[in-house]
Amino acid sequence: MRLLAWVDGQVVEASKFRAPNIYVMQRIHTLQSVPYNLEDHIEIMRRESERLFGFASVIGVTDAQRIIRRLVDLSRVGGVLSVPVVMRLDSRASLSFEVEKPTYGSGAYLRAKRDVAYPLRRDMPTSVAQTSVSVALDTMSDCEVQHLGGNVALWVDAQERIISRPWLPVFVYFKGNWFTPTDHSSVEYRVVVDAIHKIGQKVYVRDIPVSALEIVDELFVADIMGLTSIASINKHRLLSSKTNRIATVMEPKILE
Repeated sequence: MRLLAWVDGQVVEASKFRAPNIYVMQRIHTLQSVPYNLEDHIEIMRRESERLFGFASVIGVTDAQRIIRRLVDLSRVGGVLSVPVVMRLDSRASLSFEVEKPTYGSGAYLRAKRDVAYPLRRDMPTSVAQTSVSVALDTMSDCEVQHLGGNVALWVDAQERIISRPWLPVFVYFKGNWFTPTDHSSVEYRVVVDAIHKIGQKVYVRDIPVSALEIVDELFVADIMGLTSIASINKHRLLSSKTNRIATVMEPKILE
């Protein structure tokens, strides 16, 4: 395995690539060198970079697909496991793609490790795309709750309602239905909702007070590569069987 990055036409070792200080980004799920939902990822990054920087990358789906396929193939990560590729556009209009380490799954999957969540006060995100600021804040948030007994931070607003980030949407299961605080336009949100509909269940967009987590059955967060089921929050233990069912039908799946 030799992870690589592409920076404005130049291929370099990913270990030598340094992410810019200011950027917008999309994390893309690739399987068998195929980037999924690429058109949507490009559109989200284009829209958000125009709003934040006043310009957008001119790269199209065909060129981005060619670059990603080449990088994944040259990185020799194999054709079975899913591989995340990060697409970034910085404040100086430099475009880059970076291959990250493969996951343990072939397609979207439910991670075996279940985290303990701890509520943490934060402001509602203002961007659909991840940015250099949001990446740093996500990392800091998880660090803040570790000494309090949590593995990951569950964001809540000033009214003690759950905040669902576009790149890390939150879903809770209660009395046969799924609930989520926000209807996002992100790829991460859409693939989960599509999977829930596939198994014949509904998703309701509702404010979810953190106090309600004392009675819900399951809670999970999603990223572009898969689902993470929360084991407990505020000493309330949670299940994961319904979450696992969603993971079994989520796209992408390995091609036969």
